[in-house]
Amino acid sequence: MNRLSLDSLKVEQTSALPTFQWDARYETGIALVDAQHQTLVAMLNMLIAVLTGEHAASPDEILALLDELDRYARLHFADEERVMREGGYAAHECDKHARQHAVFAEQIGNARNEYLAAAHPIGLLESLARFVTSWLSFHILGSDMQMARQIRAAGENSPDLAEVARNRANEAGRTEVLVDAMQQVYTLMAERNAALAAARDELALLNASLEQRVSERTADLQAALDELGRTREQLLQSEKMSAIGRLAAGVAHEINNPIGFVSSNLGTLRQYVEGLVSLVDKYDRIHARLPLTESGRAKLKALKDAIDYDFLRDDIGSLLAETGTGVARVKRIVEDMRSFSDIGEFEPQPTDLNALVESLVPPLANDLEGRAGIVCSCEPLPPVACLPTQIAQVLTNLLSNAAQAVTPPDGQIELKTRSVGEAVEIEVTDNGCGMSADVVQHIFEPFYTTRPPGQGVGLGLSLSYEIIKRHRGQIDVTSEPGKGTRVAVRLPLLQ
Repeated sequence: MNRLSLDSLKVEQTSALPTFQWDARYETGIALVDAQHQTLVAMLNMLIAVLTGEHAASPDEILALLDELDRYARLHFADEERVMREGGYAAHECDKHARQHAVFAEQIGNARNEYLAAAHPIGLLESLARFVTSWLSFHILGSDMQMARQIRAAGENSPDLAEVARNRANEAGRTEVLVDAMQQVYTLMAERNAALAAARDELALLNASLEQRVSERTADLQAALDELGRTREQLLQSEKMSAIGRLAAGVAHEINNPIGFVSSNLGTLRQYVEGLVSLVDKYDRIHARLPLTESGRAKLKALKDAIDYDFLRDDIGSLLAETGTGVARVKRIVEDMRSFSDIGEFEPQPTDLNALVESLVPPLANDLEGRAGIVCSCEPLPPVACLPTQIAQVLTNLLSNAAQAVTPPDGQIELKTRSVGEAVEIEVTDNGCGMSADVVQHIFEPFYTTRPPGQGVGLGLSLSYEIIKRHRGQIDVTSEPGKGTRVAVRLPLLQ
């Protein structure tokens, strides 16, 4: 990557964005800090030269300059914060100073990233130049000068003012009244300084308390923002599922009629083909007894060989069977789409979920025998308003997915029920292969599946999601690759 040279660039003040002129006002008296500040001024003026056209810089050169600014932010701030600590700068003031540094470093990093992504970055670079110019004026003349003054004050050993007054009075030795007056003045000054110091300490405590309250309030706001983000994601998911449901209903309707014709015609075609094959077989038996010449028999055989009749006769049945299987699969997919788009009438009834769970576990345990174990733990539950058949469908889908995720013979599936506030929770946990965060993000989307082609169309979990949502419930998934999956379904109590 090409690098801009600090010495090769001559800058003249030729535009509305002037070069930054360094003078004694910006000198803190700390050699390392002042030298690094002047380096920042030089980089700022290089950036201004690019913007004013004094230097025709390539994108790589501009990126190199942004990299140098980013490096400066990291190295200079580390040096300056070390100087503050070693100079006895107050800890809370160090923290406040460091936060200002962090803001500057963040702005430089953001500008670099935005420059890489921007199509027209000139406006971005001009904003960056103005930001650095403001920073130099505000930070150096303000925070850095205050830091330098306090470090110098901490390093000085000023004699006690009252003692100085006494020494001077003894040296004069002429007028005791004057000595007493001076002593009183110095005493008052000392008391005033002590009061100012106490006020300063009290103000520091108040500032610290304020920062603590601001920090707590910021944490509360962040928590509220996170909750708002989760709510937004849930609303987006709900809207997306609703739109997909309408699409699925339309597709299912359009496919259902033609697939019905195909299925019906396929059955009729099978009967026709069976009749034709039977007719040809009978014709073969009859014509074998007819007094045909060898030439006639040869012509008939040539006709059969031309269409490979023997192969067709054996294969046509398999073709029809496979076609029937394919049509049946399409019909099942259409039915799943219709179920997803219209779950049906919703007339909930009081239901004992424990009884429902206990009715589903034994058949699954038999199917999993030798492959995985299933453990059921049910706490006493109050009744829940739901459609038992639909909740059974949800649990069947969850248990089926868990069974496919575990590896025999060490697979383990746990099913638990419990009361949680004004709801009941059904939890299905497995020790299977688990899922990545990206997969978990998409598992409730229709037609999303991680199974090989032909082993599912990805409607089971999306249908389960819609059922639980219609029951005013909630379904949450926690998973990690190699560590299994936990699915929790919550349903409100019967009101």
